[in-house]
Amino acid sequence: MKHYSIGIDFGTEEARAMLVDMDGNCGGSAVFLYPHGVMEECLPDGTKLRAGFALQHPRDYIEALEALMRDLFREHPERAEQVIGMGVDFTQCTMMPVDADGTPLCFQEEFRNEPHAYVKLWKHHGAQRQAERLTETARKRREALLAFCGGEIYAETMFPKMLETFEKAPEVYRRADRFVELADWIPFFLTGSPKRSKSIAGCAALWNPSDGYPSEEYLEEAAAGFGAAAEKLSGELADVGTPAGYLAPERARQYGLPAGIPVAAGLGDCQAAFVGAGLSEEGVLLSVMGTSSCDMLVDRKGIGIPGMYGVSADSMIPGMYGYEAGQATMGDLLGWFVKHQVPGPYMQRAEEAGVSIFDYLNGLAEAVSPMETGLLALDWWNGNRSVLLDTNLSGMILGMRMGTRCEDIYRALAEALAFGKRRIVEQFETYGIQVKKICATGGVASKNTFLMQVFSDIMGIPVWISEAENGSCTGSAVYGAVAAGAAAGGYDGLKEAAEAMGGKVGRVHMPEERYRQHYDALYEEYKTLYQYFGRENQIMKRLRSQAERGEGD
Repeated sequence: MKHYSIGIDFGTEEARAMLVDMDGNCGGSAVFLYPHGVMEECLPDGTKLRAGFALQHPRDYIEALEALMRDLFREHPERAEQVIGMGVDFTQCTMMPVDADGTPLCFQEEFRNEPHAYVKLWKHHGAQRQAERLTETARKRREALLAFCGGEIYAETMFPKMLETFEKAPEVYRRADRFVELADWIPFFLTGSPKRSKSIAGCAALWNPSDGYPSEEYLEEAAAGFGAAAEKLSGELADVGTPAGYLAPERARQYGLPAGIPVAAGLGDCQAAFVGAGLSEEGVLLSVMGTSSCDMLVDRKGIGIPGMYGVSADSMIPGMYGYEAGQATMGDLLGWFVKHQVPGPYMQRAEEAGVSIFDYLNGLAEAVSPMETGLLALDWWNGNRSVLLDTNLSGMILGMRMGTRCEDIYRALAEALAFGKRRIVEQFETYGIQVKKICATGGVASKNTFLMQVFSDIMGIPVWISEAENGSCTGSAVYGAVAAGAAAGGYDGLKEAAEAMGGKVGRVHMPEERYRQHYDALYEEYKTLYQYFGRENQIMKRLRSQAERGEGD
């Protein structure tokens, strides 16, 4: 009998599920759009949100699970009985406060209009000041944890968001029995087990095997009364590829699945995508390119690298350290440009040609020589994730002239994204971790061949495109198969499972040598702007602060 594992990927705008057999073949897939989407302006009842907020409603995730499990087996209902395991991944760090039963506080009537009771999505940037204070205190105390979060505590992670709630909504903080990452809450919802993922704890909550979570003394010095914050992260930690729990009878009946199948410990979506792309070896950087970009690699040395906000033991592959970097915008940037900056005639010509506006712009930009635009951009429209770790930075385009065309700007933005990736790779290599190639996955990587060629040209290394339909879903299914084990029809080891079930290479982009000299010189100019606006001149932050005051922050 054929066996299947279910991989469920909770993204920014939608949730996806795949049914994957033990050879990596897709036996079914489903997608669910969140009804509430990303709440950036107001809550469902109209309560206004401050600038920088990005919230979600946990009811959407519950509805997603029900819809995905229904649709996944619509054509082949018999396959439900062949499922031996499940895995879950989530955008990271996406977190929320819950009560002692694990119920989200925003479900309670008294907190329905309190923003801090809702899910804070990964791109919620309201905690930058708290992140800066936690970093400053850690530096003063010479906390060892700084070596494993890039030297800066990033605003998107757990403790800054918890501290923001502590200071801005103290009653929510007091009433919260726990703060939980959604990659941990979904397995809890499915199984009733309060286990947390060791991967999630290390990547998003400053946990390490030697010291555990940050000390009470450190947290108390950062903010009086915040010292016991780590107690709100209680729960046994489970290794990747092991069960967080087993599917509860109630959920099994609801979804039509076998009761008691293992649900693997959750991961970040990008950690899951690493094995979903069939990877398990050192020297390969996986770049998951969607709304933003997350970069993952593994290494045995465990080196603390400034600007890499996650260096975590056993976070993807047992026995190896996982490194996490990334860019806070990828598809988002090109999407912004198309939505707000492309003239009407361009839209009309794309429609007349029967192609998407992205394909139309790609064709125009591809015909533009890299040497003729005269433009250089910084890719910080949503802040800088690596290596500056600063969500308060903003984007910039330099060199605009009266003759600058739409396709010139589009190409410059594509190049800025590639320069940002090159800066990340350079940082790895400066600290002794060689990157031999990039494997890219995600919607942007699979659809935008022009952008991927620009990446290869600028970085000077091959860019492999994984043909996995959804690397994160596939990866979560891999972890589910390992949690089930060989005796149940799965696998006992992640390397074996990744190689058997992970996506193969679909195409390879090789660098064009004719552009090497130009791009090397332009990259040096990019680094000049990077250093000046990222570290030396605070004008971007002053302008942002002024704009936020104008919005009533």
